[in-house]
Amino acid sequence: MKKRKAALVLAGGGARGVAHIGAIEELESQGFEITSVAGTSMGALVGGVYASGHLEPFKEWMRALDKYKVFSLVDFALSTEGLVKGDRVMEAMKELVPDMEIEQMPVPFTAVAADLLTGSEVVLDKGGLYDAIRASISIPSVFRPVHREGQVLVDGGTVNPLPLNRVKRAEGDLLIAVDVSARFGANPAQRANASLNYYKVLIASSQIMQQRITQLMSRLYKPDIMVEMPADSFGMFEFYHSDEIIEAGREATRAALERWTGDKNGMVLAESEEKIATARF
Repeated sequence: MKKRKAALVLAGGGARGVAHIGAIEELESQGFEITSVAGTSMGALVGGVYASGHLEPFKEWMRALDKYKVFSLVDFALSTEGLVKGDRVMEAMKELVPDMEIEQMPVPFTAVAADLLTGSEVVLDKGGLYDAIRASISIPSVFRPVHREGQVLVDGGTVNPLPLNRVKRAEGDLLIAVDVSARFGANPAQRANASLNYYKVLIASSQIMQQRITQLMSRLYKPDIMVEMPADSFGMFEFYHSDEIIEAGREATRAALERWTGDKNGMVLAESEEKIATARF
């Protein structure tokens, strides 16, 4: 059976980004060949690890994380730029996944960051893998920004949370997106009863901004398949729920793919005038 080629785009979302592992595994199990990957923030991290050919050891490492191990990876910074240095988690990952030049990786890969000085989107598709990942995951006020070549780089979610226009395309491929910061799933009345604090207000505000940008980008660059996970399904730092999050990504992807049907010319989408299949977990 001929594999269906897919250009894969992965959004940021903190711990919810672990769902990308389940999404990738489900796509491959259903006969898709992922020919290129683009990602923002946690999407850049998982996408970069996959593109380097080391997803399996990374998956097992994530599954082994508990609350204590997650906390042990936090290296607090004595800096006004951010609470966390981010060096410790990068070093831990390098023990599992060796650093390499993006141009030499088996699958084309692109990460996205933003320059605080100019407000510009910065496309990272060359150079060291970890340099690109570290810049893309630099959540403002959490991780220290990356200072590089006159730029101050922060999380790409501030400009392009789902970089549909940055993935490298091939003739006849499908554009598949996995958005793990999609519209909130809980009833607004239920959310209204939840207690708020500075952190929750900051995170929710950022999520709303990213959701709006993603909606606009999806209209400009319509994906063939959109897999969605609500932004309130798991907390930003709940990496100790990795098993559950991976399975959530797998189930949401399976549901989206079930809306597709094959025809003699390849794959066509059923029941959607805009040619977007969406599954909300």
